[in-house]
Amino acid sequence: MSVTAIHFHRLVFFSLLASCSAFSFGGTIRFSGAIVESVCTVQAFALDLRTLVGAKSGSPLPLNVYCNANQSVQISVQDMGVTTGRKTFSSGVAGAEVALSHKTSLIGPGDKINYAFSGRKEIIVPLTATLRKAANIDATHMQSSVLVSFDYR
Repeated sequence: MSVTAIHFHRLVFFSLLASCSAFSFGGTIRFSGAIVESVCTVQAFALDLRTLVGAKSGSPLPLNVYCNANQSVQISVQDMGVTTGRKTFSSGVAGAEVALSHKTSLIGPGDKINYAFSGRKEIIVPLTATLRKAANIDATHMQSSVLVSFDYR
């Protein structure tokens, strides 16, 4: 066998080996799904307790929500650092508590509200705050936090 034939056989052998190893070690990665926009955004809001002192029927809370698509959610409100079982929220002032309601129903920490949003428009969730147990409301430091969470369904 000539040197040229040996080189040719080696070239064919290594070519076959390379193509076989590419098939055996290679593969196809399949991706399904989509990159999407954020589902809903909520505008942060603050409530000044001094405005609640004179409001006998409560004061509206501006919970503005914008969703990119139609979306069903469960909204819950948590009082930071307070155990459940109460129907009022801490105001940050000793002796003063805030009651939140949705339409006519009182909402306590951890209660859930089922809500459906229409996509591509801003919607205001109708929440109302009423001051309860208003002792020491003239205090200078009045600050408390609640966590509003959305459970997408």
